[in-house]
Amino acid sequence: VAQIITFGTMGAKSVLRDLSRVNGLSFSDGDRLAKMIPNELKMDLSKALKVSPDFKQAYDTEDMTRELVDTAFVLEDIVRNASVHAAGVVIGPEPLVNLLPLKQDEDGTIVTQYPMGPVGDLGLLKMDFLGLKTLTVIRNVCEMVKKQRGIDIVIDDLPLDNKPAYDLLNKGNTVGVFQLESGGMRDLCRKFQISSVEHITALVALYRPGPMDLIPDFIKRRHGEVTIEYEHPLLESISKETYGVLIYQEQVMQATQFLAGYTLGGADLLRRAMGKKKPEEMAKQRAIFVKGAATTNRIPESKANQIFDLLEKFAGYGFNKSHAAAYAIVSYQTAYLKANYPVEFLSAMMTNEMGSLDKLQIVLDEAKSMGVEVHPPDVNEGGSFFGPAQGTPEQDGSHKDAIRFGLAAIKGVGEVAVESILKARAEGGRFTSLSDLCERVDIRVVNKRVLEALVRCGACDSLKENRSTLFASIERTLARGASVASDRARGQTSLFGAADAFSAPQTQAGGGGLPEWPEHERLMAEKELLGFYVTGHPLTPYAGLITRYCLHDSITARELAPRTVTRIGGMVSAIQSGMSKKTGKPYAMVTLEDLHGSMSMLCMNENYDKYRELLVINQVLLLVAEVNNDEDKPKLFPQEIMLLESAPAKFTTQIHLRLNEAHLDTGRLEAIRSLVERHRGRIPLFLCIRRNAGDRVYIEAHERWCVAPSVALQRETDDLLGQETYYARVDTRMPEKAVRKWERKASDSSSDDE
Repeated sequence: VAQIITFGTMGAKSVLRDLSRVNGLSFSDGDRLAKMIPNELKMDLSKALKVSPDFKQAYDTEDMTRELVDTAFVLEDIVRNASVHAAGVVIGPEPLVNLLPLKQDEDGTIVTQYPMGPVGDLGLLKMDFLGLKTLTVIRNVCEMVKKQRGIDIVIDDLPLDNKPAYDLLNKGNTVGVFQLESGGMRDLCRKFQISSVEHITALVALYRPGPMDLIPDFIKRRHGEVTIEYEHPLLESISKETYGVLIYQEQVMQATQFLAGYTLGGADLLRRAMGKKKPEEMAKQRAIFVKGAATTNRIPESKANQIFDLLEKFAGYGFNKSHAAAYAIVSYQTAYLKANYPVEFLSAMMTNEMGSLDKLQIVLDEAKSMGVEVHPPDVNEGGSFFGPAQGTPEQDGSHKDAIRFGLAAIKGVGEVAVESILKARAEGGRFTSLSDLCERVDIRVVNKRVLEALVRCGACDSLKENRSTLFASIERTLARGASVASDRARGQTSLFGAADAFSAPQTQAGGGGLPEWPEHERLMAEKELLGFYVTGHPLTPYAGLITRYCLHDSITARELAPRTVTRIGGMVSAIQSGMSKKTGKPYAMVTLEDLHGSMSMLCMNENYDKYRELLVINQVLLLVAEVNNDEDKPKLFPQEIMLLESAPAKFTTQIHLRLNEAHLDTGRLEAIRSLVERHRGRIPLFLCIRRNAGDRVYIEAHERWCVAPSVALQRETDDLLGQETYYARVDTRMPEKAVRKWERKASDSSSDDE
């Protein structure tokens, strides 16, 4: 047995994206051209120039595009890289080294030196072995529901007409739903409106590069917007469930059987021939089909050729229905569990993604959007993994849905240490202090490093001391715990008995606790160890600025049209710097986090040189950026980067001071004048005065009293005149897209021609 190697080639889209970076352009420049190329099988640059008007126009009118495409013609279809098939293995009747060349991969895996085509030509058995984490999630959800609710879920016998499950799919709430959680699939579910497992099967089969072009017409047929017509009455029984579209390979095989009398074996040979598109084989099969159609159903030659063309078209797109149906069942099972047991499902998903903070954050965001609270880890609550917990009380006496963070998911705390904590808690009840915990657990595994992580992330907050006090007493408490454990092992007890054994250590002279850590320090520790903030968010003080000056956030940006330019803000939470192998220039891949989620920003070329001083961890920024939302989280290509606190000066159009006539006197007006003098600028100032009679009067101040909007001006205004006095009118127009090099060049050349 050996794994099968695969060779990636330079396709039309990939070669344009790579070449754009080689020529010193940004990724979005090549991506713009790549998106003009239709998502069709066997699509190449020559065909794209014929079928894509936008691509043809760009080629004819933009010098840079013409240069890129002409170079791409040379590189297209050249082998780009070799990799190992994710699940493909080859099996032979004798040692494979006797049958084909093998090699050892970098990680020691034995792989073939032939790709799957030649391996199949040799007559060797090729198989794909897929390991799905989703099956583990399903099992864990069923076990959790049994434990928490006493309900046995027989996963293979679920009712296939569960309304909550279909409602969840049709709303696009498919994070964690097998095969349906990508942005494109969510949008497709919303548009299609699924009502059966057959519908899920069809969407799984259609959502691939080739047949994806059939999706708009398929949706129209589903909703009766297009009349469904069949090339032959016999095709209705075969394709009625898919609205007249032949989606599956099995449908093509059935059509050849019904229409032309093919045997099952012959139909499979035709399917394979259509998939490989060998002209000589296709001509041979066409003659067999036309003759069989005439003999079996008296179909005229012209009509038979027309039907054969249709079958040939769909055979190139066709997907194996048995494969799609198996996936669809798993998709439905996960949708059913998420819709009916959301807390258990999200808990199992979080446990499944414990090793990846990025993926865990996606599930945490989904829990927040579903109204499910996520409680921090606690040595006195919960277990090793994520699980249901009692949430905030409601007015009717019930509690909100909640999940308790798993102790084993804390960075730096292993499962062995957690098992010791849980064992001690099960035997002796809740821990009352850090000293109590250290004296009851095995401190060989619950050591200083583990305790520091537990304290810093808040897992010891229930021990009645603040984090700084607990952290400062760790070494002393561990030494005391070791002494007690040693005495216990020798059968000795403290002279003063249990009272002394469980007394809390004094951390300061006089017995007082230490001052708590600053909020930003607590939050950074939570983020580092848990992957999310528990007791607050560093951006909370900036929430007003973000709401006022940003046009979109990490959630709403996903709904934007491709290449839309907007204003968006967030905090730098991670920076990955590197040197481009293509251009030799530095770049930075920055993770921006806002109050709703995270985004990626690629900063390179002139933008990197211009703005790299601003790319600092924990820096709060506002971007004017182009959004690419093809993936689960938006990717930003910045046009302009600034500190968020600089936004008021740039995007404010007017400042209003909302005043009450009853509170105005000479002293207050003098204070306002003094305030305005300290913040002179160029933005018009308006006084909005609510009169005692109830009406309002607006006074535009003279231009000599124009102000410079800033956070400081708002803060001083609030201190002087009270909250809600300061109001900034903001420019909410969408930013204009920056002119690219080739666009400028094409524009210049056209003006010269005139």
